[in-house]
Amino acid sequence: MPVHNVHPYNHPTAAAPDLLQIFGLLLSVEVSIPQSLANALSNAAMPLPNIVTGNALVDTGASCCCVEESSLQSLQLRAIGQATMSSPNGNRVQNVYLAKLSFPGTPIPALEIPVVGVQLNQGKTIALIGRDLLRHCVLIYNGPMGSYTLSF
Repeated sequence: MPVHNVHPYNHPTAAAPDLLQIFGLLLSVEVSIPQSLANALSNAAMPLPNIVTGNALVDTGASCCCVEESSLQSLQLRAIGQATMSSPNGNRVQNVYLAKLSFPGTPIPALEIPVVGVQLNQGKTIALIGRDLLRHCVLIYNGPMGSYTLSF
């Protein structure tokens, strides 16, 4: 079972527990097209869209994984369905896409999963890791140490 330990440090003005509280559980993420689409484009001698990079926030309040809609559109992905999403602002119908999520620098395996396109408007945070993915792992949040562990 791959294990990924995160200990925020080297911040000039904040201790690790404060950093974990301020920034949350962040992972580097690469969002790309599914392998089957990459193969089809390669076979047709068409260029592959550039991988989108940023941060993913582990969000135990999110029922499913979400990715910034503009990131998914830059990959030229087509919606495979729709889902009704609930937030404090009410319900909204959002597009669902099949995308590949990779987590560079971690032992977490790349995953091809359905993701909901959303408007995060969070700068470098382009994805939320929801309970649909978290149900397959062990998550340990160690507040006093300012660390977390994620194992698949």
